Amino acid sequence: MPEGPSIKNMGDRLRVALEGQVITGVRSRYKKARLENWPEQIQDQTVTAVRTHGKNLFIDLTNGFSIYSHMLMWGSWHIYRPGEAWTKEDRLARLVLETPVSVAVLFNAPVCELLAPGQLPLHKTAAMGPDLLSPTFDAGEVWRRLQLPENRDRELGEAIMDQFIVAGIGNILKSEILFQAGLHPQRPAGSLSKAEFEDFIRYSLELIQRSYEQGSFLRAFLPPELLPEEVHGNTLGYVYRRRTKPCYVCGTPIKMVRQGLGKRMTWFCPYCQPEEGGGLPLDRREINPAANKHPA
Repeated sequence: MPEGPSIKNMGDRLRVALEGQVITGVRSRYKKARLENWPEQIQDQTVTAVRTHGKNLFIDLTNGFSIYSHMLMWGSWHIYRPGEAWTKEDRLARLVLETPVSVAVLFNAPVCELLAPGQLPLHKTAAMGPDLLSPTFDAGEVWRRLQLPENRDRELGEAIMDQFIVAGIGNILKSEILFQAGLHPQRPAGSLSKAEFEDFIRYSLELIQRSYEQGSFLRAFLPPELLPEEVHGNTLGYVYRRRTKPCYVCGTPIKMVRQGLGKRMTWFCPYCQPEEGGGLPLDRREINPAANKHPA
């Protein structure tokens, strides 16, 4: 599933292609697009803004309507020049927006809605938690939401994936943030001290911003000395997908647990992230010289 940095980069590309442009053509394979007559509401409108919040993407129009999309596991927006061949099959296109200078195609996304003026404040996304990539990110609000009675007893690894607590963290970032902050994923969310929470926020902001700026997770987590000379398509991190392999810091085998209703996988080091608490953030840990330093 695309995480916050991927969606923000996607939004940046759409912004360059669409903002200020008049939509001259609209096509959709969504049944509701026909039932709700989307072309009538979208055609001949100018795109006033492209916005993201966590994993959510909005395209705002001059008539007050907004096109909302969520990629889930498979969706993506692609941008082409008029007449340019698409890199995916036409049958996978869910929504096509044409302008005089570009064609924006939403492939595979199962979630797309046309929100009428006045619907945005009532939409489910209005209740989302603070966006880690927003310049107005409010860490205090994240702390408040974690302390709510319905969240305090949730496992930390599940809670920080809840976009209504904090927006932008997905499965990859979750494991890497918790490792670097020294926090066990199965601890109750309400057990964090203020200092532990501050470490969580510090590493969350650092890793999500670096991932956004680099445009991928490939070099976002490990220092240069732990990266191979050639980095290819797999995410390289301290713990992500490294079950049974030695921790780069202490040498302890990495473990994996499944969390939440979706049984999402979380990887962690049981030594660096003790379940009883007291784990140190990465920048305060001593590295065991015997630990395996070679990515695997």
